[in-house]
Amino acid sequence: MRIVHVTNEPFGLQMASGVQHVVYCLARAQAETGESVTVFTRDDEAVHVLGTDDLPTPRRQLTCRRDRSLRERVLFRYFERRLTEDVLASIPDIVHFHSIHIPENVVLAACLRRAGVPYCVTVHGALFSSALYRRRMKKAVFNLLFERNYLNNAHFIHALNVQEEEVLLQHGINRPVVVVPNGLPPATDVRASRPDTLYASHPRLRGRHIFMFIGRMDAWQKGLDLLIEAFARARLRDAALVLVGPDYAGSRHTLATLADRLGISSDVVFIEPVFGEDRANMLAAADVFVHPSRWEGVSLSVLAAAAAGKPCLITREADPLGGLEQGQAAIIVKPSVSSITEGLKRATELGRPALRDMGGRARRVAEGSFTWNSIAVRLIEAYQSAVLPARREDVGHQG
Repeated sequence: MRIVHVTNEPFGLQMASGVQHVVYCLARAQAETGESVTVFTRDDEAVHVLGTDDLPTPRRQLTCRRDRSLRERVLFRYFERRLTEDVLASIPDIVHFHSIHIPENVVLAACLRRAGVPYCVTVHGALFSSALYRRRMKKAVFNLLFERNYLNNAHFIHALNVQEEEVLLQHGINRPVVVVPNGLPPATDVRASRPDTLYASHPRLRGRHIFMFIGRMDAWQKGLDLLIEAFARARLRDAALVLVGPDYAGSRHTLATLADRLGISSDVVFIEPVFGEDRANMLAAADVFVHPSRWEGVSLSVLAAAAAGKPCLITREADPLGGLEQGQAAIIVKPSVSSITEGLKRATELGRPALRDMGGRARRVAEGSFTWNSIAVRLIEAYQSAVLPARREDVGHQG
């Protein structure tokens, strides 16, 4: 099978982007099963081919209809001729789009439909109400005029959890929904070689109870504004809050200002993003990993922390398929200041031995349920269910 992924993110692990990491891991895992996989990215304008494929790839000529509807004429400004020709030239059996609210994907999908190529879409949590809050009017208009049609012409929608499946139904999506979670992020098997890394750069933190967040520093989605207010309200002795990751939309300045206003700036530390072994070294200092998201698909940061054996303080929205709560491997809180405050207090009251036991349970949950190999196979099976009817329909037209 020839699988094509299309994403706005660069291919690799250069940034702390969950979508970027998912595409990288999923494409590689699918190629390892023997499938031919190609990833088209917009950010770095590159094409990445994985697996083997010795079949010919003739280019297809595009024809632009002159009798386009008003809707199509509005979208035509987002038509990417080169990308469309390259995608069709790869003769895909199926095209997998990642993320929504992207006009270019809507146009490309329309070209695929005319060419008889099935496609599917992973929403990546973008339809949760909190996610739609940003630029909600623009998103509502785009959904009404263009996006709902795009999603309802997909052969299936890929949801990361059952909550996202419910949200899709609420938004009028009538296509089949396949629920498959994300898997463990790369380098989760890397062990800390320098567990004192945090203390080497911040010696005043040694001996303190470390609550650590690692991920994209998005104050609203990740609930970091709630976390800082809760940390101030909890008034924990000998505790520090360490936030690690790249800034997003000025969130770091906003959060630093909030910490200063609340009088806890000396207890809140901001650190630039780290990856691979450096990330493992940083995470080693965490007593509790915190991720109080307002919404998530499946958080790779939470999975990485769980795989590292760290107890987690998370919202249900950030709990991958509810596995950590079911496995008694996390402190579950609501995305509110009062609930997170109580969670922080409970984590300190438990003590380090109980937290280590909780972290061990978290590791077992992560390693037992979230391998990329099994996830790749499940999605390939979903692709096949879409491709076979499309091929039968194409044969019928030829006859």
